[in-house]
Amino acid sequence: MAAEEKLPEVTETTAVTEPATQPSTATKKKKPKKRKRTPKPHILTQFTLRSPPWSYIHLQHLTSHGPPATTTTPSSLDALTAHLQLTAALTQFLGLHGAAIPLDILQLRTESAELWIRVPAQDRSALLAAVGGCVSGKGEGWRVVGSSAWDARAMAMGSGQGLFED
Repeated sequence: MAAEEKLPEVTETTAVTEPATQPSTATKKKKPKKRKRTPKPHILTQFTLRSPPWSYIHLQHLTSHGPPATTTTPSSLDALTAHLQLTAALTQFLGLHGAAIPLDILQLRTESAELWIRVPAQDRSALLAAVGGCVSGKGEGWRVVGSSAWDARAMAMGSGQGLFED
């Protein structure tokens, strides 16, 4: 290898170069970017119910003869009797405080002895305990079919449309 071959010089260039007029990044101050506001949809009112004021309870009246659907005698249950029995159960369970719990009868079906009531939400557990554990001297009592804080169907089977039909 007497003859030295000259290799062409290879130079490497950088793809990103900073212009000479731009200050270095250490002295450069960044301006805060302005946020672009997105247009908000026009909402007339919006609210959230965190704790509903009422609770809805579905009850079934039980007699000593068995479930009302199997008996052939007509049920003597009316709204006044149901209200008196529920108030008596609350009074027996909680005394005067139980008697002061307001309850509204929404619907009473005499053929199946089913009752839908509305009570204040904070009194729901007291009413369920009082009604579920009370049996009258005649052997009559109440069975809790369902309860709900949001709808009057009270977690009943089916769609609950029968609640609003007579």
